[in-house]
Amino acid sequence: MAFQTQKELKKRKALQLLDKPLEEVGIDPDTEINMELLQQIFHDIDVFITHPLLIEPKQEQVGDGPNKTLKGSVFFMDDLVDEKIIDLHVIRPILNMDPAKFDGHLEDTIISAKKLTKIKTIKEAVQFISMGVTFVHVDSMDYAVGVIAPSLPARSVSEPEAEPLVRGPREGFTEKLQDNTGLVRKRIHSPDLKSETMRIGQRSQTTVVLMYMRDLVDDGVLKEAKRRLKNVDLDVLIESAQIEEVIEDNGLSPFPQIMNTERPDKVAAGLAEGRVAILMEGTPFALIIPSVFSDFLQASEDYYQRFWFSSALRLLRIFTFLVALTGPSLYIAITTFHQELIPTPLLFTLVSARSGVPFPALTEALIMEVSFEILREAGVRLPRPVGSAVSIVGALVVGQAAVQAGIISQAMVIVVAFTGIASFTIPAFNLAMTTRLLRFAMMLAAAVLGLFGIACGLMIIGLHMCGLRSFGVPYMAPLAPTEFRSWSSEVFLAPYSWRKYRPGYLQRKDIQERSVRDNGEKEKDGE
Repeated sequence: MAFQTQKELKKRKALQLLDKPLEEVGIDPDTEINMELLQQIFHDIDVFITHPLLIEPKQEQVGDGPNKTLKGSVFFMDDLVDEKIIDLHVIRPILNMDPAKFDGHLEDTIISAKKLTKIKTIKEAVQFISMGVTFVHVDSMDYAVGVIAPSLPARSVSEPEAEPLVRGPREGFTEKLQDNTGLVRKRIHSPDLKSETMRIGQRSQTTVVLMYMRDLVDDGVLKEAKRRLKNVDLDVLIESAQIEEVIEDNGLSPFPQIMNTERPDKVAAGLAEGRVAILMEGTPFALIIPSVFSDFLQASEDYYQRFWFSSALRLLRIFTFLVALTGPSLYIAITTFHQELIPTPLLFTLVSARSGVPFPALTEALIMEVSFEILREAGVRLPRPVGSAVSIVGALVVGQAAVQAGIISQAMVIVVAFTGIASFTIPAFNLAMTTRLLRFAMMLAAAVLGLFGIACGLMIIGLHMCGLRSFGVPYMAPLAPTEFRSWSSEVFLAPYSWRKYRPGYLQRKDIQERSVRDNGEKEKDGE
């Protein structure tokens, strides 16, 4: 009866503590009260495991006053922890310890697990248990020990599918944060590579890691990145795109201002230039800040090929970006307002081709562009073996049928197809999406004002891009403001021995690359 009364009192005390804010409720020295609290909080969760422990003194010491029986408890989520580690390195050592020698500290000599943390409040306990940390407590302790032994399902490291290349590393990020940070540290073996962990999302408490080179990063950029991340107010954080939208400078701009990548080599290269990387648990896409417009036209493979080819490809991407943006609008403007610009033989061909088409050039372009976007979206959403076939065959069938039906001219099919292919050459998918969106605005401007409308549209886009900032860095750097010293690595690609400086718009601490200092040291050694 006394036992039942004591148990009821402890349960009543636990219920009273639940009326207070959890951050104000500390870990009770009585493990049964903690057990009641956590069972009430995690009730109706079938994977929440409560493991009470009874630590008895040695047989020959029974009756000796100080050697009384201790009670302990272990709590964890069954689907988030490695039960073998908990059994071998937590439960068994506690049950085998001598209560007479217990000094109130499990983490010093009792628990043999590698990663431990102290838990001082019930709110911390709830957060840690929800993230896969095992809660361990023994009577008389005013804190609990959190054992970090997660067993989460994870995809193995494989080649990134969104950023394929012919030559270069084949490793890509996964959804496991620890693997991702390891892939970065695998490439930069320096104590200056720092990482800071924070949790974002009121309910999800998603782990986010900020990585940077302490001796290279701009202090203002780093301080601003931390401030914006701390001010992120989200209920559940699932993907890094949510962070990207919240922390970028101009959320209403169609242009991406933060680079995302699946490639650890790209993150390592960005860190070596003084940028900051944001990695998140649950997604293979890392964010790189600050990012400028030229970054979205670069591919990792540019640095793994001969500089002649890489420079030519970068210039080609600038050309294809302009083609993807203005291709249909130029055709509409010239055929509608400026026929005198077309050579006479070609003009006769276009007139004969459009003689049976009942729609103006703008309507033709809109029909083809919308059809192309529908086919492209269908190809992405369908299973991969089927999707590629649908997009290619669908485009051929629809285009040919539209021409034969007299709805679309052959020239318009060629223009739209070439424009679509040009957009595929843009390495950054988010910039390609921006180009596809702005293409429709340029078509409308061309249909109303001709080439003057295209010029006005390009001017507005250019002014908007020059006004953008990415964490204080001008978006069009090193073109505007002009910094010729960075052109050798940002606009085109010079031989490696000529690339003597890091981008000046990013770097204010150590502008020279390591190779320059190495050459200086060699010259001194030669002297």
